[in-house]
Amino acid sequence: MIFGFIWNGDAERERRDLVADSEAFLLGHLAERLEERGLGVPVWAWTNLLAHASDVELRAEITEAPKGRLGSRDWRRARAYLAAEVLSAAEAHGSLAGLQKQVLRPIELSLAESLQVIWWRPSELALHINSVLALHRATERNPSHSGRSQAG
Repeated sequence: MIFGFIWNGDAERERRDLVADSEAFLLGHLAERLEERGLGVPVWAWTNLLAHASDVELRAEITEAPKGRLGSRDWRRARAYLAAEVLSAAEAHGSLAGLQKQVLRPIELSLAESLQVIWWRPSELALHINSVLALHRATERNPSHSGRSQAG
C-alpha cells in the first residue's frame, strides 16, 4: 500500500515497500512502481515523472516505445507527449528544475488532492497540463500579469 500503514504481520516487507514507494515518488517513477506491484495507477501519478525526473529521463520517455500493461499505454503516450512539452517549456523558462518546482510539482499535488480527476482520460490530463504550461509561458513573458512587480 503506497504511503500507508497496514501492518499485517510482515512488517519488514511493508517497511521495504514503503521505502521503495517513497523513493519511486521522489525520483519520478511512481507510476512504474505501482504497475510493477500490480496496483492501479491514479491519474495524478502519471505526472510524477514530469515533476521529478531529469532531463535525460524525460528525453528517454519521448523516444521509448510505450511499454507496460496494455491499459497504460495510452497514459504513457500522453506522458511522452507531455515530456516533450515540459522540455520545451523548460527551455523557455530557463531550467527544468525551476519549472518542476514552480509549476509541475504543484500540479502533481493539486491533482493528487482532487477527486474530479479520478475518471480523467489521458487526453484530459494532457489538455490540463498543457493549459497550465501555456499560462506559465504567458506569465513568464509578461510578468505584470502574474501578480509580480516589474523591475524598474
